[in-house]
Amino acid sequence: MDAALDEETRRLLPLLPAFVAVAEVEQVTLAAAMLRAPQPTVSRAVARVGEVLGVPVVEKHGRGIRLTAAGRALLPHARQALAALGAGVDAVRSSEALARGTLSVAFQTSLGESVVPGLIKEFLAEHPAVRFTMTQGARRSCLAALAAGEVDIALVSRLVPAPAGLLTLTLFQEPVVLMVPAGHELADRPSATLREAARSTFITLKRGYGLRGTVDALCAAAGVRPTIGFEGEDLHTVRGLVAAGLGVSVLPPARHPVHDGVELRLDEPVTTRDIGAAWSPDNTSPTLAAFVAMLRAGFDEGFDAAAPAVRATDPTAERHAASTTDARRAARFPHPTT
Repeated sequence: MDAALDEETRRLLPLLPAFVAVAEVEQVTLAAAMLRAPQPTVSRAVARVGEVLGVPVVEKHGRGIRLTAAGRALLPHARQALAALGAGVDAVRSSEALARGTLSVAFQTSLGESVVPGLIKEFLAEHPAVRFTMTQGARRSCLAALAAGEVDIALVSRLVPAPAGLLTLTLFQEPVVLMVPAGHELADRPSATLREAARSTFITLKRGYGLRGTVDALCAAAGVRPTIGFEGEDLHTVRGLVAAGLGVSVLPPARHPVHDGVELRLDEPVTTRDIGAAWSPDNTSPTLAAFVAMLRAGFDEGFDAAAPAVRATDPTAERHAASTTDARRAARFPHPTT
């Protein structure tokens, strides 16, 4: 762009809103009302466009005005310039909204020790001014809070298939193990089946918690109906009851050794549970969009309600898929969740 054209463009830019408004309604009075500007100001702006270009852009037509050939040639480019400027303004506002935004997160209690803190720490490294509000509880209550619009995003298990009306993203597959008390008949073995474990009293989380649903599904797939002796509300309590010799449990591996507790590998086709994120497609928060973008960038196992992920169907493929995902997760979260 040469210097003369650049100067011409700079002179035209502040005149474009008046020119476009007059072109759309073909009347200066109405255009002035639309722009909330005095009518003489709008008239002078349109006339000035013609002076800058060296050719009239409007002409009288009855009681109104209409564009000349030059005006018709200029109009689409003027609209495009104003649209681009508007997009720039929106981008700045979105950036400011993100920088000063608040993100409300509901998450399963079992994800609170390492997964959620790790994600928040990573997000704040890029967006340090964002404020978080957090709610923890059972899977059911997290999804209920999301459905009620009380939170922006829920981090929970068992999002395959996706709950109706939500977008979801699978983050990783978390292994589950069998925990038995020291001295239990299975304690000296490297692995056991659920059928063998079901000979003992089971200790689980209460219904509504994501892990409870996972355990119920695993038992149903194995064809066993264990006797439930105790139902807790957090994994620390469940592990404590097992260590006290009151039963056995299926749960994620502990981050640290549990005194008087032994973890065994489960000899079942599928011994993992999906951990993912869910949010409403109607939520236009730029802070939420940035958080989801971070999740997508960090975990490439994503899918949404309209396009379910392809799942492995045979046990060998399941184990391979899980080990690949777990290896990727381990690089980010070096300790198993609790």
